[in-house]
Amino acid sequence: MKNVATLADVSFKTVSRVVNREPGVSRQLEERVTAAIAELGYQPDHGARTLRRTTTQSATVGVVHADISNPFMAAVHGAFEAVAATNDCLILSGTSLEQPERHDELIQAFTGRRVDGLLIVPVGTPADGPSAVLEREIRRGTAVVFVDRDPGFDADVVMSDHRGGAELATRHLLGYGHRKIAFLGSREHVHSVIERRDGFESVMREIAAHPAAVITGLRTPDDAANAVAELMNLSPDDRPTAIFSAQNGLTLGAVRALHALGLQHEIALVGFDHIDSVDIVNPGITTVPQNAEEVGRRAGELLFNRLNGDQSDPIREIVPVKLVPRGSGEIPVQHPDQPDDQRQHPR
Repeated sequence: MKNVATLADVSFKTVSRVVNREPGVSRQLEERVTAAIAELGYQPDHGARTLRRTTTQSATVGVVHADISNPFMAAVHGAFEAVAATNDCLILSGTSLEQPERHDELIQAFTGRRVDGLLIVPVGTPADGPSAVLEREIRRGTAVVFVDRDPGFDADVVMSDHRGGAELATRHLLGYGHRKIAFLGSREHVHSVIERRDGFESVMREIAAHPAAVITGLRTPDDAANAVAELMNLSPDDRPTAIFSAQNGLTLGAVRALHALGLQHEIALVGFDHIDSVDIVNPGITTVPQNAEEVGRRAGELLFNRLNGDQSDPIREIVPVKLVPRGSGEIPVQHPDQPDDQRQHPR
């Protein structure tokens, strides 16, 4: 900064004001300082800034994902990163891969680098409560916002309406005459999966109907494809006429299986979460997409409000979802005695 001041022929304080975007500098002086910065290739040293500040903020935050390869979480991250950028804050991120040990290692790694706050996708079940590592950081006053899943204790959290979305999907299928509906879910202990299954089963109970099948523990699209193939091999009396897939990767697997079996116009399908290929197959895939951008934006705003001194009670934000019909979820129940040429196939 001294070199910049010398080249621009201004005071050290003027350079400091320009670099820190403080008021009180004329446009002419600002242009001279900016030109000197560009010529010298100067970059602010955030570590040195921290040492000089009366606060201990490092202008970084840590993000602990469960699986950043999931398109939903990638979109959440993008929206959160945009909020962080407006607050002149950088992001350190890592993926826990649903492993509690890795989850705690990331928290320790980020807090060891003195991040100002944490955005966390919890692992385990809500009943587990915070790990010892996370509990220690909360006691120390580290700002923490949870995203996508309920952490199981009183804390800031932003997540989609998982249960409500599952209820929407199930009622939609019921509206087309389906009663034999199968549920496909991923990790049984994950809060979002639990909520989606509860929403599905609660609607089925309302009409006194039993699910055709509830299959959980599916990890990959191939797992879902194999599960659907097995369901379609059941007798006509036992085979589901519709499927609710509670995760985007599983929906892809279900679509592949139905197309491979030639049943894509006979078995109705609604998937939770958005997938990019929804409208390039026939029929298009009916989904209940999460508003990932809104989840990420709200989580970011909440975290930076805390960092800026908001000490109000913990906030629980539920972001609503909507069903988007595209064809696969609007296939009416097919009766065995109905001739094929009279069955309703969506265009």
